[in-house]
Amino acid sequence: MAAITKPSRVDRAVERLDRALTRLEAAANSVGPASGASAGDDGADAELRAENNRLKAQNDEVKGRLDGAIERLEKVLGG
Repeated sequence: MAAITKPSRVDRAVERLDRALTRLEAAANSVGPASGASAGDDGADAELRAENNRLKAQNDEVKGRLDGAIERLEKVLGG
């Protein structure tokens, strides 16, 4: 009879990380262009630049968090 084993904490953490990355990719793919401005509007350029800066800051924050998570996983896995 085969024993049923419980996933290790590392396995569960990797699964949570995978799910979080999937959600992050879905969120990134769902972001559309800035609303309410056409290409000819004077304010469109400023609005798009502001949106770009906001997304860059958000990307930097996510990158930092992912780098930290990867570092912790590597330590746990002995890498």
